[in-house]
Amino acid sequence: MAMGPLSGVDLLLKGYRGTILDGFYYICPLSGPSYSPNQNLVLPEPFPKRRHFGASSCDGLLFLDDFDGNCLLWNPSSGEHKLLPPTSLEKRPAGAESFFICSGFGFDPKSEDYKVIRFLRNHFKDDYGYTYTEDEMPVADEKDRVRLQVELYSLESDSWRPIPHPPLAYPFYDSPTYMDGFHYWLAYGNSNQMFVLSFEYAHERLSSFPLPEDFVLGQRYAHLLEFGGSLVAAIYPVDENDTPYHIWVRNGESWTKKIDIERVPGVKLLLGFSKNGEQMFLEGSNHQVLLYDRASKELKDTDVLNDQTSSVQLSGRSLAKK
Repeated sequence: MAMGPLSGVDLLLKGYRGTILDGFYYICPLSGPSYSPNQNLVLPEPFPKRRHFGASSCDGLLFLDDFDGNCLLWNPSSGEHKLLPPTSLEKRPAGAESFFICSGFGFDPKSEDYKVIRFLRNHFKDDYGYTYTEDEMPVADEKDRVRLQVELYSLESDSWRPIPHPPLAYPFYDSPTYMDGFHYWLAYGNSNQMFVLSFEYAHERLSSFPLPEDFVLGQRYAHLLEFGGSLVAAIYPVDENDTPYHIWVRNGESWTKKIDIERVPGVKLLLGFSKNGEQMFLEGSNHQVLLYDRASKELKDTDVLNDQTSSVQLSGRSLAKK
């Protein structure tokens, strides 16, 4: 199928319009050179009314999911969409809180198949007589535990199946980055130390590696982004506006410090880079999305309020099986 009208998107944003009672969520793509919101994408049901949902993109297809396990593959260019079958995972016994915390969507070049990986989090207490295992992590009260389950969906087989995963590796809901057949998330274990969790679609393998700097949750921000065709980690303190963004590039099995980019006053978060790397997408103190030109140091408002972002590239492939 030919590329659709949404090709070349630099940043995909989730926004909200209307009142609390009758409003709806939508997807807003931003692309150069103006980076103005000129085309909002109306979401298929049930997602317009969902406050918490994730969005991943690969080859122009969007994957949407929520905490309750609703999953949908969607081609915004054609309007074609497909609801995925129910989970293959068995949720925990009565008393447990079970919900899907994050996911990823990508292409397996080995089998030429699109796949979805998602993580189910079970949080429960020992009051219900459950025997804990070594891969369960204490939270808050020492008697509380959380345990992760992971499953993989294949578009070719239209089915889910459980897959193994590293113990004590819990990915964050809002931090996925997809590149060249791999998905990356910021994750944490049984301490406040953070690291990177990765998934290789071709070999269906989860693994982890450290961030380039020691990172303690709550003291610094960290974001995994694509910059110049490479995976980068942007790390910077929470409160020090005059401290630069440290940009590290992943090269094979190690990190190399690429550049330090000066902080922009009044900016809360670094969201991503334009494809040429000359512009930075930033989030202001009121959640507005700002565009910063690194050469001219000009800062402008895109007239979009950020609810959730993801750097993606959209085109227009079909959801039909081969």
